[in-house]
Amino acid sequence: MTIPIFDDTHSDAHLELLEPIAEMRDKNDRQFVTALARGLELLRCFNPQQPLLGNQELSQLTGLPKGTVTRLTYTLVKLGYLKQATNNGKYQLAAGVLGFGYTMIANMAINNLVTPYMEELADYANSAVAMATRDRLMIVYLNVVQGAGTTTMRRNVGSYLPIHLSAMGRACLASMPPAEQDFIMQAIHTKYREDWSAIKPSLEQAFKDYDDFGYCFSFGDWQNQVNAVATAIMHPTEGLLTFNCGAPSFVLSRTKLEEDIAPRLLHMKHNIKSSLYLN
Repeated sequence: MTIPIFDDTHSDAHLELLEPIAEMRDKNDRQFVTALARGLELLRCFNPQQPLLGNQELSQLTGLPKGTVTRLTYTLVKLGYLKQATNNGKYQLAAGVLGFGYTMIANMAINNLVTPYMEELADYANSAVAMATRDRLMIVYLNVVQGAGTTTMRRNVGSYLPIHLSAMGRACLASMPPAEQDFIMQAIHTKYREDWSAIKPSLEQAFKDYDDFGYCFSFGDWQNQVNAVATAIMHPTEGLLTFNCGAPSFVLSRTKLEEDIAPRLLHMKHNIKSSLYLN
């Protein structure tokens, strides 16, 4: 039998990151530097599926005039954040951007604390266990541990999941302060207006599960035949962090996830919180 390989690194999740800059700026906010925002948004366009982009493509992705994009790419090349391919003139990310991600991950002391707990659960469940945080309407992986026998899931630090479909995203939403939750829910409603009639009840059920049990589920909602359970912790310096355990449904059935793995994930959360308190 051929075992399917589930790989979340080749999805179109990155497209959800691109938002019109005007929607992020309060018209009365005189501290907001639009030129800087445009440059940073340009960098978000690059991803494993689109590593090479020209000015015309960047203009289409961001909605910025091509002349503006041309000046931005020129500046980003000068600063070492982009480099230009010699064969086609398109741009790709340069080593300068790597320092940001490496520094951010390296400075997360919590990784050293949580990884042993994540490894223990991953080995027991033969599944992937991950830690993530919110980035706009997405969840981004900060740490991923694969179970000893895991051969069917490939997830990497930097992978993105939709906040409203993934167990991690639902746990994040369910554990937010009310004002932040209302803001994000409205943003989801606005962005996915046509699908809201299906999204709303799934999130309401997730919130009820979190209130009742302390975790949320996703049974094939984000990726077909992939099940996951997630919970969240408010860290004093890193903010709201979510933890999940997920695998293909033939590894983690709904029954196993609900009756066995979910309580163990909650136990892992309590151990992490206790360690944070002691440290």
